[in-house]
Amino acid sequence: MKKVLFIIPPYFNADDYLNKSRAAVLPAFTVPYGILSLQSYLNANCKSPVDLQLLDLNVTLQRLVDECFAGDYMEFFRREIIERLREFSPHFAGVSALFNSSNRYIQDIVKVCKDHDPEVITLAGGGLPSAAYKLMLEACPELDAICKGEGELPLRELLDADDPMQVIRAHKSWIGREGLAAKKVPEHTFIDDLDDIPPFGYEGINLDFYNNRSIDKQYAGKPKREMAIHTSRGCPFLCVFCSNPSLHGRKVRTMSIERVIADVRRMKEQFGMTVLLLEDDHFFNDKERAKQILRELAALGIRVEFPNGVAVYAIDDEVAELFSRAGVSAVALAVESGSDHVLNNIIRKPLKKRLIRPAVEALRKFNVRSHVFIVIGLPGEQDEHRDETMQMLLDSGFDWVHVYLAMPIFGSRLYDICVENGYIENTNSQDFVATKSVIRAPGIDPVKLEAFAYEMQIRVNFVDNHNMKIGRYDVPMDYLKNVVTKYPDHAFGHYFLSKCYRHTGDVTLADEHLDRFLDICARDTWWNAMAEKYGVHFAATRAPSAAIGHSLEAALN
Repeated sequence: MKKVLFIIPPYFNADDYLNKSRAAVLPAFTVPYGILSLQSYLNANCKSPVDLQLLDLNVTLQRLVDECFAGDYMEFFRREIIERLREFSPHFAGVSALFNSSNRYIQDIVKVCKDHDPEVITLAGGGLPSAAYKLMLEACPELDAICKGEGELPLRELLDADDPMQVIRAHKSWIGREGLAAKKVPEHTFIDDLDDIPPFGYEGINLDFYNNRSIDKQYAGKPKREMAIHTSRGCPFLCVFCSNPSLHGRKVRTMSIERVIADVRRMKEQFGMTVLLLEDDHFFNDKERAKQILRELAALGIRVEFPNGVAVYAIDDEVAELFSRAGVSAVALAVESGSDHVLNNIIRKPLKKRLIRPAVEALRKFNVRSHVFIVIGLPGEQDEHRDETMQMLLDSGFDWVHVYLAMPIFGSRLYDICVENGYIENTNSQDFVATKSVIRAPGIDPVKLEAFAYEMQIRVNFVDNHNMKIGRYDVPMDYLKNVVTKYPDHAFGHYFLSKCYRHTGDVTLADEHLDRFLDICARDTWWNAMAEKYGVHFAATRAPSAAIGHSLEAALN
């Protein structure tokens, strides 16, 4: 029996979350969908039995954050890996990673595996190794081979072989050191029909660890079971910041509608799923298929979200109504910019700004909440384009806005552009996350850009929140409660939550959060400056007695 240990490195820089001087909250991480797919396919298709186990270090990192761990977290990771290696004694140790931020961990993980057992064959796959195979093999002497793109078929051949190293040398999707020296260029081996992958087994993971990706905050804190599905692979577009083509290619391959519904029904009945996260890269590539899936989901009595971003041009009244009937409560819209120049000439996205507001209005008509993803800091983008984006956000009426900084992911056109022009100022791969700017290009100052991104969210989600302006205080209240729960010292979260409570008649909670706002501003100069800059004052929310008023006014000044 061949034994494989899959190891998933942290998606994030642990230093950003284990430093007690910062009140950082670890972002939700997703179920290891790719590994579950591999396990399902290999268990069903390998010639001989295989034993597959999973170690997700994101779960470990979450535990360390929860415990306010202050020691050497890398040593903690090493001990956990060694313990699993001793218990399991795998023949193969495979590391799966999507983004640049995992690069440092991969080097350490494969070294731990080889130091423990020099005979173990160390492998890597996923978006990052697929795109950066040359750099990774050169930087990781303990890494034996990398799989290009999807791994189901290549890994099956590897596990079935009497001589795995011969497969690595000969198979088009595997590349090791010999292939690198011979200038081999690895190629994809895709599964054309996704129905060929059997339904997943979830026995090796605790689903409770992957239960926080839901974006609709009206359900925050309420019991739920989130589970994800990818009903297709591939995307025909070449958005500048996306590395998807290097992993799944540009041809869209799909599950049958019957298989999709069967899997979702099984998730509900066998695993208690209540929230389905549809995570396709381009769900509306075939609009008629997408609409039929929504019609079928309507009969299952579950809630549905699209957390990865949906094509704006696909949304009209018919689709919005189908969303509502299918239990879709929130949709993230893949807008990325409010400038047609940036959309069409820099991102190369088939979207016109004029389509955005009608899509938002269609969703609102059928009570589906709209989130939006914005990416700023792309080479070629200027202040005027960011100003256009700000105005678009203020005009469109989204329920919540997520602003990210452009990240040059290995395998994306953006990475190639940045390398060719010397735009990457910060080469620490752990800082390649969407909350940090590592690009310095004409018109882009990383420090100023990070401040602009944060203030953009302050403007559209708090100061000029659309729903508050039209008197719909129940919607922002859900999101603001989530903000102050995760970030207790977020002054504007408390202030605008106080405003929502005031307008919905809960004076006690309004005063409580207003006092929290005043206390934060009194001791935090940055928040005090923000309050002054945006004209946020206690008097706008409460009309206190003269004596209390003087006291509160003093706290703000």
